[in-house]
Amino acid sequence: MEARTVRPSRISPAAATFTATAVLFIAASLLASCASASKGVAVAPSAQKPSGAPLTPEQKKVQAVEAAAKMLDSGDAAQAADKLGQAAAASPSDPELKLVQAAALVSAGKMAEARSMVDALLATDPANAHALGMGAELAHFDGDEKARKSYLDRALAAAPTEASVLSAWGDYYLDAKAWPKAEDSYRQAQAADPKSADAALGLGRALYHESKYADAEAQLTQAIGLEPKSPLAYSDRSRAYYQQGKYKESEADLDTAVSLAPNESWLYLDRGRYRLDKSDLAGAQADFDKAIALDPGYFLSYAYRGGILEETGKDEAALADYRKVIELYPDYWYAFESAGAAAFRLGLWAESAADFQKAYTASPDSYEYAIAGALALWRSGKPKEASAYAGSIAPGIDRDTNGIYWSMLRLIQDQNDSSAELELKIQAEKKLDIKSGMLFYLSEYWICRDRPELATKYLSLGEEMKREGTLEYRLLLAEEKRMGTAANN
Repeated sequence: MEARTVRPSRISPAAATFTATAVLFIAASLLASCASASKGVAVAPSAQKPSGAPLTPEQKKVQAVEAAAKMLDSGDAAQAADKLGQAAAASPSDPELKLVQAAALVSAGKMAEARSMVDALLATDPANAHALGMGAELAHFDGDEKARKSYLDRALAAAPTEASVLSAWGDYYLDAKAWPKAEDSYRQAQAADPKSADAALGLGRALYHESKYADAEAQLTQAIGLEPKSPLAYSDRSRAYYQQGKYKESEADLDTAVSLAPNESWLYLDRGRYRLDKSDLAGAQADFDKAIALDPGYFLSYAYRGGILEETGKDEAALADYRKVIELYPDYWYAFESAGAAAFRLGLWAESAADFQKAYTASPDSYEYAIAGALALWRSGKPKEASAYAGSIAPGIDRDTNGIYWSMLRLIQDQNDSSAELELKIQAEKKLDIKSGMLFYLSEYWICRDRPELATKYLSLGEEMKREGTLEYRLLLAEEKRMGTAANN
């Protein structure tokens, strides 16, 4: 299954969540002004003031931001928003505090309040680059890329050399998969501010997508040096390591990322995929279990866990996970294939037929789904419906290029013993996956015709090809187990 790419937004992929690091980043200008007031030394308020001396207004602002960041890390976004709201109320003319409060409101799920606050700031200061950047992020979260670009255009006009604005453009191009443009924007951001962790992180991601893995590693290492507590930087660097065969380093980075943000579900999803690639099924399942516990509304964690459950022979549990995927994301057509296969292995023929038919509707070039759906429908005790369904699909298939599928569907439609032509086509087929798949479907056909001796023959031929990983081979093994006719027995 394809994995959803976690984008480098300040809003996390699974929910509207700003991390503590993100809040401090959005408050970059506030911290910079405080640093300037302290002659360029940006340190914690407690380190800036002599013992017993009262805090300066700038130090109070930084203290409020840092306290809110700790609250966010502990998962209390609402309290963080209240804390920042108190600080903003004490400094009503400070727009940066209001922006940080808006970020916390997003984490607390109060999107409308955050938008209203940003809109109010822009009404009084239309050229506020940081407010425009926040507006762009909120528009992106809403899926309004046109509005996002409009905000960014205005931000660039207001602050053409501002590193955060240039990095935001890099994010925009990165999401648009315009890798060279993203790289250029991030490099401009780095030139404007060599100490920008966001620019280094974004550039590392762009270089990764351009398959420049060593360069990506270098940039992400720089990002980690600038922001040692960035779980995203470690997660991204682990991918760069992995692509270079540095598996030990990759795993170490994933473990570090999880330790830095133990409540971020996508990090467990990342590590689970890594462990799955390394055939550590138990470790991968543990990570997917944790990802689901932290974010039970994200479909992909169930999809991966379902695959492991299927691999370990737990078809009922796998089917339940695939059903959850379909509930959460009905457009994810691959889940219908997986659910159809699990139901098939369990002998739930009507369910299997319905799932395969839905998979075929979503992927009409995958004729094997139509064949599997028709055969499962037949096995559910509805041969006439199976014939009608197969007959509705066959006329739309080009016989010159996909004659083997056409012949199988016509055989199901006619339901007779005239399989000689199909058997010749299977024998002549050069692609082993198709050849083994059609042998399985032919065995299913003879099961439907109550000819177990012929079914056993074609199951044995298909099993000998060992096309592991294909849909038909997975089903074939289940059928052999059901019939007790495995070739190696």
